[in-house]
Amino acid sequence: MTHIETARVNEILGLQVGIIKDFAAKLNTDDLERLEADLVEVGKAVKELRSILEGLPHKHL
Repeated sequence: MTHIETARVNEILGLQVGIIKDFAAKLNTDDLERLEADLVEVGKAVKELRSILEGLPHKHL
């Protein structure tokens, strides 16, 4: 990957990790319905991050 491509990938990964961190910071056991909804959103964000990572070219060691 070129430097520009690497920078863009890092930006996208950083944004997705930021989304996950934001949801994780809001998790609260006081409201179980809200907790369940937030966990669904965290799951979606993790799934999206996995999808991005799986699409990246990588070297096999």
